Amino acid sequence: MGNVPRETTTLATDHDLRGTIIHATMRPQDLVPVFLETIETIDPASMIGVSETLPVDDADPWWESEDCAYFLNETLFDALNDLAPEGYYFGSHPGDGSDYGFWEVELLD
Repeated sequence: MGNVPRETTTLATDHDLRGTIIHATMRPQDLVPVFLETIETIDPASMIGVSETLPVDDADPWWESEDCAYFLNETLFDALNDLAPEGYYFGSHPGDGSDYGFWEVELLD
């Protein structure tokens, strides 16, 4: 697995949490650092120091481990969803599974 370029969107300083924060990747090596950066940008006290313990090497076996999957899918997704503005949720875009961000909740009639 080589490095795959990723597309990211920098959050506005006012933390306008709407739309994409990372696109065109589903690799934990790409997602975890951007998700952590987003959390730390919105709530600096929430996860300080966590990113310092991540493996630096993209080939580190941790990235493919159950621990990483749990951290990504449970811890980070939950934390980002908790930070979503009212009427929004954090997750992948309904039309593009590799587009992660904050999306408006669409109510069914």
